[in-house]
Amino acid sequence: MSQHRQKILLAVLGLLLVYFGGEWAWQNAIQGPLDARRARIRRLEKDLDKRQRELAQARKAMQELETLHEQSLPSDPQVARSLYRAWLLQLVTRVGFANRNVEAGEPANRRGLFQSILFTIQGRGTLEQLTRFLYDFYRAGHLHQIQSLSITPLSNSGQLDLSLVVEALVLPLEEEKDQLSQSPSDRLAWERFEDYAVIPQRNLFGAVGASDPVDHTFITAIQHVDGKPEVWLTVQTEDRVLKLKPGESFQIGPFAGKVVEIDGDDVVLEGVGGQRWLVSFGESLAQSLALPPEY
Repeated sequence: MSQHRQKILLAVLGLLLVYFGGEWAWQNAIQGPLDARRARIRRLEKDLDKRQRELAQARKAMQELETLHEQSLPSDPQVARSLYRAWLLQLVTRVGFANRNVEAGEPANRRGLFQSILFTIQGRGTLEQLTRFLYDFYRAGHLHQIQSLSITPLSNSGQLDLSLVVEALVLPLEEEKDQLSQSPSDRLAWERFEDYAVIPQRNLFGAVGASDPVDHTFITAIQHVDGKPEVWLTVQTEDRVLKLKPGESFQIGPFAGKVVEIDGDDVVLEGVGGQRWLVSFGESLAQSLALPPEY
């Protein structure tokens, strides 16, 4: 091999060594550490984002806890019971309920976490007065809720017999509290009462133009009494509620029958001729479905 040819081969070999050596040096001395640094930055950014979310959640929880403490009834359960009952009495008087009465139960300890007090409200009023009551109730910044609300329309008078069960809570507080919250709540979708004026305008419980009580007799409750199912038939046109168990008979206008079966939200009724009908909770007798003879 000539000396010139050897020089060319050595030059090519040198170039290859420089190329691959430079590639190795780039990967190990520059690119590798750079990639590792970028990966570490991404991990740090992800960890920072997670910690920021956790911090935001903690701040939100602290704000919610502060709000709950502000809304809590006074620290002394008996003081809370007295002041909140007085507030409820003032509310039902202000909205104009008739035959109003507010009873307070005894404070109950809930697993050592807080105290719960139940209040029952009885009264009579219009749908507009009830709407006003609910508006003022949910606008008040107290830690309370309505557990149940029973509404019984009284014939065509526009009056409603009302029965409510309200629960109010007393939270353990670091600082003693001796009065009810004066701050409004933000639980309502709209701030102004006028935005809810459409509710009483809808005549939700009216029986306008009706003369047949069957059309305006509704199943308003299904419950168990002494282990036996019982259905409540509210006759709106006659201002009465029939509380019936299976086997008991009733007369509503021209319809005479008896309760055959109560199964969940469904009730089977039987007329004098043996025809059976199925009617469900919330429906009127006029909405009942005729069952086949073999049922």
